[in-house]
Amino acid sequence: MRAFGDWSPGLRAVVAVAATTLFMVLVAWATLIGPDEVFTGAGPQPAATTSSETCIPLPVATRADGTTEVVIPDDYAARPYCEPLGLSNGEPGDVVEEAPPLWVAVLTWVLLGAAAAGAVVVVLALLNLVVRELRARRLRDGDRTAVEFTVLDESIRVAEEVSADAAEQDTLLREGDPRNAIVAAWHRFELQGERAGVARRASETSSEYGLRILELADADGGSVNRLAELYREARFSEHAITEEHRAQALAALADIRGSLGARA
Repeated sequence: MRAFGDWSPGLRAVVAVAATTLFMVLVAWATLIGPDEVFTGAGPQPAATTSSETCIPLPVATRADGTTEVVIPDDYAARPYCEPLGLSNGEPGDVVEEAPPLWVAVLTWVLLGAAAAGAVVVVLALLNLVVRELRARRLRDGDRTAVEFTVLDESIRVAEEVSADAAEQDTLLREGDPRNAIVAAWHRFELQGERAGVARRASETSSEYGLRILELADADGGSVNRLAELYREARFSEHAITEEHRAQALAALADIRGSLGARA
């Protein structure tokens, strides 16, 4: 059974249709020839037997309509006449075709009914499979479209927030100690992301969140990396952070905003 579980839905459908078609052909064949013939039939005809003993041929009479019949003489039992067809227990008679037992006919129709019901179930199952596949495909297409529009809208919102917050971010970067100014300017990206509706993940650091915000805004990668390096240097290093570092941060921030001009 495990082998059938590895089959694709399409292959299963093909096999089911093929099996159903073959089954329906057998049912149609059985219906055409009749249930009695399916289980009984005439069967093979017995071969004519010959005897080493000679027998007297039975006389044949011709009827008025031209047909012939075998005449059974009165002394049939006393003389060695050849046995006629249809003789039963030593007495002449007609060949009678026996009807099949009642249980055979009942079983035949029960099987035919079960076959028809099975075919209907298979067809309904295939239709249900097709409908479910179409619905799933429609839902996948709808979800894909929704995700594409959501990402595009989110990117535009982030770019707009970064550009709209330029004055406040520049003010933070220009005032106070260069180290604290660079750190405060980078942390400003967190506020811009929250305003754009992009929540910070629990596993993200401030640096990772800021990089994700700028990546969503499709900012220039080189400028983003320079500003991120200055932030990490100001945040974690012990050497002095000078005005030269502030100037580099201002230049990198200006380039980032310049790359967002079209989106903003």
